[in-house]
Amino acid sequence: MPTRQFTREQLATLGVPPDSPEDVEYSDVLLADEHVTTLKYSQQRRVIFAAPDDGKAYAVTYEAPINAGDFEVHGEGPDDYGWYGDTVEAVEVEERPVLVQQWQPITDPRAEETDEDPALHHLTEIYGEAGHRDRDAQQYAAELLAKHARELAALVWGIHGAVYEDAGRHTADGVLRAVTHLEAYARGLEPDDA
Repeated sequence: MPTRQFTREQLATLGVPPDSPEDVEYSDVLLADEHVTTLKYSQQRRVIFAAPDDGKAYAVTYEAPINAGDFEVHGEGPDDYGWYGDTVEAVEVEERPVLVQQWQPITDPRAEETDEDPALHHLTEIYGEAGHRDRDAQQYAAELLAKHARELAALVWGIHGAVYEDAGRHTADGVLRAVTHLEAYARGLEPDDA
């Protein structure tokens, strides 16, 4: 993890830490100011800033007073932002998208709770998210699934003879039932011509 030492004077020149998290909006150097945790009499925050000499972004944690309204918080805030020594260690950072697992409310009925085929339902959603109208999304999804069902039926039919020779009539009859099912599935998914 790349780090860099900044003197308190260098940080003060850059406006680190800001007087208020809203100061980020009006600064070219300050990129973000984030709440990390709440301590007993203060809060720990993290400020991200761009160093003008090397163009890299760095993060520094600091302590700030808590806005507790009329409640006593024992003083104005932490001394020296919770920093010890003449220099402060900053960690080099970069902005990345982060996927977060969260519990979200269900807005649509689950595919298994509807009369729709789950594969058709999910593929229709994908076409819808790509910008197609609902009717078109469902038609395109049905056409794609029907096409693949026909291709799979042809592939399974092609191996029928080899299955009969290798595994016998009973297994080959199972393969024929699978072909029949896939062909019926493909016909059932094809959209109406009307």
